[in-house]
Order: sequence, then structure tokens, then C-alpha cells
Amino acid sequence: MMISPPMPHPPTVSARARREADRDRKRAERQARRDAGAPDPRALDAAIVDALRDALQGGSGHGALRPYVQPRDIIRLALGHLHGRTNGGVPLRREAVHQALANRLAPPPA
Repeated sequence: MMISPPMPHPPTVSARARREADRDRKRAERQARRDAGAPDPRALDAAIVDALRDALQGGSGHGALRPYVQPRDIIRLALGHLHGRTNGGVPLRREAVHQALANRLAPPPA
């Protein structure tokens, strides 16, 4: 006769409650980002990728890529892509954009 292993303690919080708590936490994070004037992470990543593409293409327009780019050019172009944008209708703030970009490219140690 095979005895099944003992069940761990039953979860004190249901899966539904955890999902709701996660939704509430993420909603609060998005609102805090909007209130701070920081860009949405997807918009920030898109600006970085667009800046990298623009820096690599340069001004040639003939399909040739530059063999190298300067990081400052990518940062400058990314900031330009975010200039004048909004997050949920709230204008982005320069300081918050700079901080978000710095955290994305060189995250602080955990």
C-alpha cells in the first residue's frame, strides 16, 4: 500500500486573492509612475530600440550600418524619442525620464 506524502499547510490566501492583490499592486505602480511623470516601461524600451536603430543607420540612408555607435548617442536619441510624450495623458517629466532611462540601462544593484 502506497501512502501519499503529507500535504503542505493549506495556503492561507486563495489564488484569486493573490491575483487580485497582484492586480492592485500593479495598478498602484502604474499610477505612481504616471504621477511621477515617468515613462511606461514599454515606451521606454521602444525609445531605446528606436534610438539604437537610428544611431546604427546614421544619416547615410543607403541601408549601410555604422560599424560602431557611441552610447551617449543612443541615450541622446532615446531622450529625444521620449521628449513631449505622455504616460496615461500625464506629460513626462525630464528628471523622471532621465532616472527611468538610467535605471533601465544600468539597474541599481539589488
